[in-house]
Amino acid sequence: MLTQTKLEILIKEILPLAQRAGLECPHIHFELVDAQDIHALASYHGLPVRYAHWSFGKTFGRLKTAYDYRMSQIYELVINARPFYAFIDRSSTDAQALLIVAHVLAHVDYFSHSRLFSTTTPNILHQSSWRSRRIADLGRIYGNNAVESLLDAAWVLGDHVGRIGGHKEPAGDPSDILGFVAINSRVLEEWERQVLLMVRDESRYFWPQRLSKINNEGYATFWHTRLTRELSPGTEITWQIAHLNSRLLATTPPRLNPYALGARIYERLYQQHGITQVMAARNLLDDAGLIRIGLDEHVIRHCRLDVFREQDSALSSPYAGPEQIKTQLLQDVEHAGVPYLSVSPRSREEGSLIIEHHFDGRDLDFYELPFALKAVSQRLWGGLVQLHTIKKGVHHIASHNGSRWADEVV
Repeated sequence: MLTQTKLEILIKEILPLAQRAGLECPHIHFELVDAQDIHALASYHGLPVRYAHWSFGKTFGRLKTAYDYRMSQIYELVINARPFYAFIDRSSTDAQALLIVAHVLAHVDYFSHSRLFSTTTPNILHQSSWRSRRIADLGRIYGNNAVESLLDAAWVLGDHVGRIGGHKEPAGDPSDILGFVAINSRVLEEWERQVLLMVRDESRYFWPQRLSKINNEGYATFWHTRLTRELSPGTEITWQIAHLNSRLLATTPPRLNPYALGARIYERLYQQHGITQVMAARNLLDDAGLIRIGLDEHVIRHCRLDVFREQDSALSSPYAGPEQIKTQLLQDVEHAGVPYLSVSPRSREEGSLIIEHHFDGRDLDFYELPFALKAVSQRLWGGLVQLHTIKKGVHHIASHNGSRWADEVV
C-alpha cells in the first residue's frame, strides 16, 4: 500500500531525471485515492466537481465492473488545471508508483507545451464547481426533469462546439452548432441558454484531449520508459516496472492501444531525428498529425495494425498495405473520429436549423439519427431541424419537426 510519505520519496527520485531530460514540471498536487475514488473521478471525465447526470453513473458502473473482473485498471488520472492535480491509486506498489509518477510528469509537460492546450482555462476546477452548483440550483427551481432533459439534448450537440483556437464566442464558427443553437433558438428561456453555454464550455475543455489521446499517452509512455531505465532500484523493482510497462503496451487486435502506438511513433522519431523532433511533435501535433509524420511499416508491424479478418467478404485480400492502413487510421482519428458537421448559412434566413454533414466516405448512423434530431428539435430548437448528408452514395435530407421524422432522397 502506497503512503504519502513514500510517494514523496519516489517523486524526489524521479523528478530530477525528468528535469535534466528537459521536461517542464511545474507544481503538481499528488493525491492518493482508493480504486473506487479513481473510478468516480474517471466517470466524471477527470473533473472531481461536475454537475450531476445519469451518464456519469453509467460510466462508473462500467469502469467498476471492468476493475472487479480484472479486465482493466486505472493507475493515475491527471487534471489539466493550475496547479496540476494527479490522482494515484494507493494500492500501487512502489515500483508501479515510480513508473506512474514518471508518466504523470510527462503528461504535465505535454499539457504545458502542446498548442492544443494553449487556450485551456487554468481555473477549470473553480468553473466546474460553479457550474455544478448553478445547475443544481436550477434543478431545484425548474425541476430535475427539465434540467436533465435539457442536458440530454445538449449532449447530442456536445461534440460540435467549433474549432479549438478559433472563435471563442458562441456561434462564431459554423461548426459551433451548440453555440449557434444557444444564441439563436427562439424557444429557449434564459436559464436554458446558460446551461447550453456551460455544456459548450466544458466540451471545449475536453475536446483537445480527445484530439490528442494517442499523442499524449504515447509521449508520456515514451518518457516514463526512458526515465525508469535510468533508475537503479534493484532487480525486484526493475522487474515490477517492466511487468507493468508490458501490460500498458500489450496489443490485442482489433483494439487499438494508444499507449503502444504513440510510444512507438515517438521512439521512431527519436531514432531517426533526435530529441528535437520529439519535442516538435509534442508542441505542434494532434493524433492525426503524429500519424501522418510517424506511421510507417515498422510501426504498423510492431503495433500489429496489419491484422485483418480473413472471413471479411468485402476484402479481396485479408491484408492491407501500409498506405491503406494509414489512410484508415487517419480517418478514425481525424476530428476525434466525430462526423464533421456545420450550420448552413440558410439557417438564419429560413428559421429552420439546417446542418450540413461534410461527408468523408462514411455514412452516419441512421438508426440513432432520428432520436438525435428529435431531441434537438423538441427540446432545443422548437422547429424543423434538417441534416444534409450522403447515404450509400446518394444525397439525403434527414429531418425532424418535433413530431415527425423524415428521410428524403434528393
